[in-house]
Amino acid sequence: MTDTALNGRRIGVIGLGDLGAALASRLVVAGARVTGVRRGTEAPTGVELLRADLADASALACLRDDLEALVVSVTPDRYDLDGYRATYLEGARSLATALAGRGLTRVFWVSSTGVYGEQGGGDVDDATPAEPDSERGRVLLAAEQALVESDWPVTAVRLAGIYGPGRNALIDRVRSGRGAPEEPVQWTNRIHRDDAVEVIVFLLARALAGDRVPEVVIGSDGAPTPRHEVMAWLAEQLGVTLTVSAEEEGSRAPSRRLWPRALKELGFTWRYPDYRVGYRAQLDAAERGRL
Repeated sequence: MTDTALNGRRIGVIGLGDLGAALASRLVVAGARVTGVRRGTEAPTGVELLRADLADASALACLRDDLEALVVSVTPDRYDLDGYRATYLEGARSLATALAGRGLTRVFWVSSTGVYGEQGGGDVDDATPAEPDSERGRVLLAAEQALVESDWPVTAVRLAGIYGPGRNALIDRVRSGRGAPEEPVQWTNRIHRDDAVEVIVFLLARALAGDRVPEVVIGSDGAPTPRHEVMAWLAEQLGVTLTVSAEEEGSRAPSRRLWPRALKELGFTWRYPDYRVGYRAQLDAAERGRL
């Protein structure tokens, strides 16, 4: 049903990084007519390219008038506070200005579960109020709200930590022998890049078919796991021994258990339902690449 609902539909994808390019390619396979927006000169096969910056309202106004839905998946040039403001907050405001009055079915804004802040290992689902405890988290939430106040229905797709092809930071850390402390427990959440793409495709298809789409969707695999357990499993697969330094013992990252209840209620199916399945596929692909 998903691909059928997308066949022939005009969809825009702003941001053709790893996730956006994979999404645009997937939509082309589904038969959608895709316009991609990026500052660079390359676009996936079958994607019409508009070179523009999200923060440039005049350039975005050149987007074709017959777009039915829009996905925004951008990353900042810099990961400091100014970089976040320029990309997310100013970008959202620019988009709202540029496309005011357009008859879009829905805009999907790819956000982050960082808007929930520290939860002390507690449960978080799509109905949990966002209470960011960092300046970057507050910028992300403000960007979502800037779009919610615009002319079209908006869904914030709040993704957990994305892993998968080309995203080897945790694998490389484990391979180097650096572990994580068992106490205090640091709950982690993730979603495979390909499942993140399918989440957006699934929601797009529902919107264009006239079905209900929530205003907030948590994109995670629904299998929260203590960080040290994930790393211990990877160490076993890689045949390495982990050690925990004093610096790592004293480190602390936000801890929460994410439950993607909206996706489950809508009937979404994960290809990689937990870290074992996803990382096993990633390790196998890496091994095949060395043969």
